[in-house]
Amino acid sequence: MLKVVVVGLGRFGSTLAVHLSREGAEVLAVDRSTRIVETVAQEVDVAVGFDATELNNLKAYDVGKMDVGVVAIGENFESSVLVTMHLKNLGVPLVYAKALNEMQESVLRRVGADQVLKPEEDMGERLASHLLHDSVMDFVELPEGFSLRRIRVPEAWWDKSLAELGLLGKFKLNLVQVRRSLPIEHEGAEPKIERMPLPDGSMVLRAGDEIDVIGSDSELKKYD
Repeated sequence: MLKVVVVGLGRFGSTLAVHLSREGAEVLAVDRSTRIVETVAQEVDVAVGFDATELNNLKAYDVGKMDVGVVAIGENFESSVLVTMHLKNLGVPLVYAKALNEMQESVLRRVGADQVLKPEEDMGERLASHLLHDSVMDFVELPEGFSLRRIRVPEAWWDKSLAELGLLGKFKLNLVQVRRSLPIEHEGAEPKIERMPLPDGSMVLRAGDEIDVIGSDSELKKYD
C-alpha cells in the first residue's frame, strides 16, 4: 500500500489527500490549522494539526517511513522550503513540492524536491491518479470539453465483450484500461486490483469492473 504524507491542506492538498485515501493509499494529512484538519479527518487514515517545520513533529509520526511526501503549503514559501528539506533529510524517497513561480521552483529543487508542482484547481485529483496508477496519461492536456474519467461498468454492459459493445462507435468513449478486483486470497488479505491497459475486443466486462475512458464531458455525465 502506498504511504503518502500531505503537508498543507488548502484546496490542492485536501483534494489530493482525500482522493488518494479513497483510492486505497495510506494518508497522513498535516496542517497547522486544527480547523482545517477536522475537515478531512473522516476521509484519511490520520489527520493531525502541527507545525511541520519542526523536525521533531515529523519524526513523532514516522514521516521518514512514507513512500511519498507532498508539500502543498500555499502562501508561506519559507515553510515550504523547510518542510521539503526535512522530508528529504528524513529519507522520504519521493518528494513533491508546490511552487507558485519559476523562482520558487528553482529553490525547491535545490533543497531536494524531486518534482515541483504548479497546480491548477483540479491538479490534486490528477496527481493522485498519477501516483497510484503510474499515470495512464501523465498529465496530458485534453481538448476543452473532454476528460479522462473512471466509471463503474453499467449493468447493461455486464458479460459483454468490448467488440459487442463498440464503446467508441456507439458511446463515443475511448477505452484506456479496465480495472478488476481479484478474489481475496485469504481472510485478512488486502484486496488487489488487476489493471488491463488497452484490452482487445475479446475482453468480456464483468460486474464490478471499472474502466478508464476518454470522452466528452457531456457524454461522461451519463455515468455519474
